[in-house]
Amino acid sequence: MKLELIIEELGLESLSKTSHKNGSLEKPLNKHIEEVRSISKVLARKHGLTESLDILDVLAEWHDIGKLNPAWCIDEDQKPPHSALSAYLFLKYSEKEDPRLFYFILKHHSSLVQVPLNIPSICKNVVGKIKYKIDQKEALNLIFKELRKFKLSVEDIKSNVDLVDLFGTFKTADILSAMFEEESRISKQNIDLKVELLKERLRDYVRSKNLKFDENKWKIFTEMARTDRDILFLAPTGWGKTFAALTVAVSKKPSHIIYVLPTITSIRKMRQSLQKLLSGVGVEENYYFADTKKLKRLGIPEETDIDLDLFISRSFISPVTITTLDQLLLSFLHVGKYFLKRYHFRNSVFIFDEFHLYPINGLYLLLYFFKKFNEKFKYNMRSVFMSATIHPVFRSLINQFIAPREFEFLQEYKKKRRYLYSLEENDITSDEVLKQIIEKSKLGNVLVICNTVEKAIRVYLLLKHNYKMKNNMLLLHSRYTYHDRRKKEEQLEKLSTKSREFIFISTQVSEVSLDISFDYLFTELAPIPSLIQRFGRVNRYSDFIDNINVNITYPEEINKTRFYPYDEKEIKFATSTLSELEYKIKNEFELIERLKDAPMLVDNAELNEIEKYLRKWEDDTRFFFSIDLKDEELNRLLKFRDTNTALIIPGCFTSDVLEILLSDRRYKSQLVKEYFVPVPIWWLFEKSGYIYKEKNLLFLSSQRFLYSQDVGYFDSEKLKKFVDLIDICVKSNNIA
Repeated sequence: MKLELIIEELGLESLSKTSHKNGSLEKPLNKHIEEVRSISKVLARKHGLTESLDILDVLAEWHDIGKLNPAWCIDEDQKPPHSALSAYLFLKYSEKEDPRLFYFILKHHSSLVQVPLNIPSICKNVVGKIKYKIDQKEALNLIFKELRKFKLSVEDIKSNVDLVDLFGTFKTADILSAMFEEESRISKQNIDLKVELLKERLRDYVRSKNLKFDENKWKIFTEMARTDRDILFLAPTGWGKTFAALTVAVSKKPSHIIYVLPTITSIRKMRQSLQKLLSGVGVEENYYFADTKKLKRLGIPEETDIDLDLFISRSFISPVTITTLDQLLLSFLHVGKYFLKRYHFRNSVFIFDEFHLYPINGLYLLLYFFKKFNEKFKYNMRSVFMSATIHPVFRSLINQFIAPREFEFLQEYKKKRRYLYSLEENDITSDEVLKQIIEKSKLGNVLVICNTVEKAIRVYLLLKHNYKMKNNMLLLHSRYTYHDRRKKEEQLEKLSTKSREFIFISTQVSEVSLDISFDYLFTELAPIPSLIQRFGRVNRYSDFIDNINVNITYPEEINKTRFYPYDEKEIKFATSTLSELEYKIKNEFELIERLKDAPMLVDNAELNEIEKYLRKWEDDTRFFFSIDLKDEELNRLLKFRDTNTALIIPGCFTSDVLEILLSDRRYKSQLVKEYFVPVPIWWLFEKSGYIYKEKNLLFLSSQRFLYSQDVGYFDSEKLKKFVDLIDICVKSNNIA
């Protein structure tokens, strides 16, 4: 029976009924159905989903039929649920028999969570939500039988993946149409940039930096592009790895290019670079704070397509997306509405920049999913793993899963000596070292890297108050609210353009993707891999130097502190290696070569636990169901970050955040994220602190752990002598 006749027979309203509204714009259901059908097929074909497209017709036609219930009205705030009625009508009247389609219609506004196969649950959560004149007993019987069939149908894992990805294209189309973005170019845009045009863009970009375009390197880029295998690409900092990776990616005509960075520190600068090189192709960001950043940039005017912008920031729909490792893992692990993201990975090229900085557990998970989805589910994902250094453990792990073709240019380090270092016996906070920092700043820009947040704060306060260095000095570490960190990063961009007298004090956050060249570096002793990263921030655009531009200091607390960031074996190896090469290092390759002998802490028992968890995960999800796993839980279970941290809101901002939550403002979650700070988990259990939980947000009030917009979140026990010098955040200290 035709849908129109079914609707008429049941006493439902017609398909011309308004189903969506945006301001003064209204859309009838029949138009929404056609838009969803059209957009979803465009997305499906773009990602190689060319079979079973009739499923998209079925989902488009039936998913919102429940809105034809006369009790449902677009202008009413309290509307009766429509998904359960839509699913029931599909089940009873559709000619298409597939229990998974019934389930998709039932759940098309939620994550794909399992529906308990018991009568009380079905009565409450399905039949009880059908607010229309139906035979309840008949409905319960039909739905129970269908859910029993559904439970058996999800045993077919291969078809699950394809079907969920089709559902993802349908749901994306549903969202775009509901936003009145039926002609949205973002869903239709492809990466059709010619390699020859990219070459011209690269040439112009290099010239803008007053550098010479290297034709020999371009030949290497094009040779790399010809390989059909995954690529492991090793070359020095400044060699042109990003250019090479983009050449490879563009040549493959992928559905998307996904550029993965170890941290969010340099995402904005990377986006600016990619927008220049790939002009005309959409470049977006996807990381935890991306929607918050976009909201602050766009503002919240009355009439705008900001909903679309925020949706783009939460998905991988853009032709080019810059993201972080955790966002990929959350999508592969089926966290939340993963189906809106994962299908974009099909036929895409992934560029993994500075992958040696990924936590080993995170890299293991990534490689596991890459192999699984390429071999079992034919995702055809291609990858370029790039690094300036590599430990044998990382090379072995990558080869274990994907066996890439290697392009190695580490011998180029033999032509470079961009740093000469000296080892200092003094602590970085000593008067001797602080005076050296000031003297060097008169000659150029100085980078200071400490191993802990409290040590970095101490250096900053000593220079600021004891040596009156108030101007042209900046402190940045991981323990700021997102709002304050973003402001600091903007200041960094401006101050780094100075030719001298800028002192930047930081922690390990400066080891990663910091595209700024400093003249001098003062760093605390750290493991060799970390020091190589830190050395890479100095004299980046030169090849050789004869004078000392790096001073390595010995932390006085290294043998006193129980929870020092680095392992004793790593520090001992670094000390002996650096002592041997001090003053006489001929080229950078000498230190790179020693890297292969450096101790690498790999917890095989932990990796075995991850394997065990993944086997359970496969059984639980059947590559179909979503999991409701909070970020902190994922961190604790799988440890894909270096340290265990929790996102909290400093107690001094409690009233500001509660004011947002209790208001009728739009985009509350994005506004609240401005106040988040990552802190060590053990802070939450310290006796002097008080944890307050509201709407799944953690607020920390403590006499010991204090927040300052200038120096960030700190442990006052470790900075007792300096607390009076710090402008500490108090109540109602709004950051906006």
